[in-house]
Amino acid sequence: MKTLTLSILQFNTFVKNILDAEEFLSNIGVYGEVTNFKVSAGNAYFELKDSNAMLSCVKFGAEELDIKNGDLITVFGKVNFYIKSGRLNFVVSKVSSSGIGDLYKNYIELKNRLEREGLFREEIKKPIPRFSKRIGVVTSETGAVIRDIINVTRKKNQYTDLIVFPSKVQGVGAEDDICEGIKYFNTRDDIDVIIIARGGGSFEDLSPFNTEKIVREIYESRLPIISAVGHETDFSLCDFAADLRVPTPSVAAEVAVFDFEQEAENILQNADMIFKIVQRNLLDKKQSLTRMSNAISNNLNVQLIKSKNLVQNITQQIGFLMTNILSNKKSNLNTLTAQISKMSPLEILRSGYAVVESGGSRVVSVKNIEIGDKIDINLSDGVIQANVTNKGEKL
Repeated sequence: MKTLTLSILQFNTFVKNILDAEEFLSNIGVYGEVTNFKVSAGNAYFELKDSNAMLSCVKFGAEELDIKNGDLITVFGKVNFYIKSGRLNFVVSKVSSSGIGDLYKNYIELKNRLEREGLFREEIKKPIPRFSKRIGVVTSETGAVIRDIINVTRKKNQYTDLIVFPSKVQGVGAEDDICEGIKYFNTRDDIDVIIIARGGGSFEDLSPFNTEKIVREIYESRLPIISAVGHETDFSLCDFAADLRVPTPSVAAEVAVFDFEQEAENILQNADMIFKIVQRNLLDKKQSLTRMSNAISNNLNVQLIKSKNLVQNITQQIGFLMTNILSNKKSNLNTLTAQISKMSPLEILRSGYAVVESGGSRVVSVKNIEIGDKIDINLSDGVIQANVTNKGEKL
């Protein structure tokens, strides 16, 4: 049989015509669990899934649509095949809630159980180091995630080391790889913090990060862990267990890596500020010492003047006292001198008395002299020599 060769446009148009011609597909209901739900420009885009397959859905005019990831719903509408993209979508006209899907229900039950055990408590969260020298990263060694982390790190600090533990982040074996990465970095003494990272994905894609094994491995880690899993609106059990949850891998690098140039600038500014403070304090101390020195000097001058005046007063008083004493002594001396003068032998002689001597000895009694002895009679103004011709004793 001859093979028909068509262009892509011809093939997609053919498929669309077949699907549009099938009346069964123009008004049908499909039930499943909501995942990857988002609203853009007033329209809702999401996927329905069960354990074996997924279906892309769109609901135009979704302002009043009240569904979320994990809801089990039934959608009514029609199949639409887009020729340009070759993509099949289910255009939803009506939504009916059927409860919570099994996968999301299991996620909630596990989260609640681990939360009751205390594995998500805020008080057990370890602080993220401000200055990390070496950072361990558990992620795929290829792809945008690790490139984003490397780019942010190199821009902020070229001296920070990144050690990557290659890990699956989706599918079979991803859970074990992630746990092995956490264990490995905890055996090293040179790691400051661990980043667990992967890009966005469906709820199913993030399933390795929603396991009890990963939660307990994070809980047992002695090193602080930053979780950067999925998009900003995605929350995994890994996020709840980690010491810090950030919306993207790039933000994880922003948080974990300190800005070297900024910190160096801060150090210089702080050093300059400290220098100015010390300089200002020294100037204040100098001025204070100058004021104190001046005050002491002024006080000493005052004290010296007072002391000088006191000494002068005392000296003057002593002078006056000595003058008085000397005057009194002089007066007393004059009195004594006058008294002594009156008692002087010369004064006595002037009064008419005489001193008689014989042979160089004073004659004090008639018994000391004989008749015929020569005697000297000493008067106040001279000496008379005489011979004793007679003597007699007083009766």
